[in-house]
Amino acid sequence: MIPSSWEDLLKDEAKGQLAMPSPLTSGAALIHTATLVGNLDAGWSYYEGLAANGAQASGGNGGVLKQVAGGEKLYGMVVDFLPIREKAKGAPVEFVFPEEGVSAISEPVAILSSTQNADAAKAFVDFLISKEGQELALSQGYLPAHPDVAVPAGFPDRSAIKVMPFDAAKALKEADANKARFAEIFGQ
Repeated sequence: MIPSSWEDLLKDEAKGQLAMPSPLTSGAALIHTATLVGNLDAGWSYYEGLAANGAQASGGNGGVLKQVAGGEKLYGMVVDFLPIREKAKGAPVEFVFPEEGVSAISEPVAILSSTQNADAAKAFVDFLISKEGQELALSQGYLPAHPDVAVPAGFPDRSAIKVMPFDAAKALKEADANKARFAEIFGQ
């Protein structure tokens, strides 16, 4: 089965065959969990279904990729650039953008109010979001935000990627409760 929906991971074909990062150890997984809970009709029941279907939750995205590429698991919830980049290098993996959409895990940057060199910090941030800075992100396999920079090999056009809404302030406020609920569901 090649999944096309998040719901496909609840099917018998996926029983005991799903690896996923844990939001207890991965910030990206915590954002992803909050996004799915907030957007899928099932909410937390979706994660309860994954646990009942034998999903394994531990560590971060790198471990998930290793389990899938190594044949230990057939499916993995993982940030997009890892399997797409590794497939280009010959890894036996495919990446699917589920029809309901995906979470967006950004690479945030900020200038602290306590910075000792505000001009240098601003210049660095300006570079990161410039076309040249986004071309650097592209060279590292990330999906650049700048519309004039191409997508990495293996990615669909940006317009084909459906991004689920995410309320960062709500997710931050609920982070501890979300971790506790996840730990309860997966017995961690």
